[in-house]
Amino acid sequence: MKKVSKEVLLEDLTAPVVESLGYELADLIFEKRGKDWALVLFIDSDHGINMDDCEIVSRAVSDVLDESDPIEQSYFLEVSSPGIDRPIKKERHYLANINKKITIRLFAPLDGKKDYSGVLKSYTTEALALELETGEILNIENSKIAKANVLDELNFKPQPKAE
Repeated sequence: MKKVSKEVLLEDLTAPVVESLGYELADLIFEKRGKDWALVLFIDSDHGINMDDCEIVSRAVSDVLDESDPIEQSYFLEVSSPGIDRPIKKERHYLANINKKITIRLFAPLDGKKDYSGVLKSYTTEALALELETGEILNIENSKIAKANVLDELNFKPQPKAE
């Protein structure tokens, strides 16, 4: 039998609560911070996220976690927006960002570089296509991607065009 990670278990428990309130659970992290543990939920919605939204979700999720008690140690619960440069981790995140600017970091260099930014043109479960500022389409296997983020338009620095 395959062992289920703590994060998958917590996501399975909290996602229905978040969704019942009209939000999306964009990401979940359960991590040690110094001597303390933190459960961080990143929520999103079509209208954006404000402090009131975080408080509503925090109260509802806290009640469910208190009732089911899935975490043995003490921890802090944080609910937040994924932010402007939100991480792209799941297939639905990639698909939602087709034709948007993203940045990716590779595990190993490709053509001497590990970091690329451009417009996400397509995504499959095997690979994605990234249109660089030069117009070149870079096809990258998903297994080679260490990290991907939506690119904050204000901080987007186009790569120089090839002459």
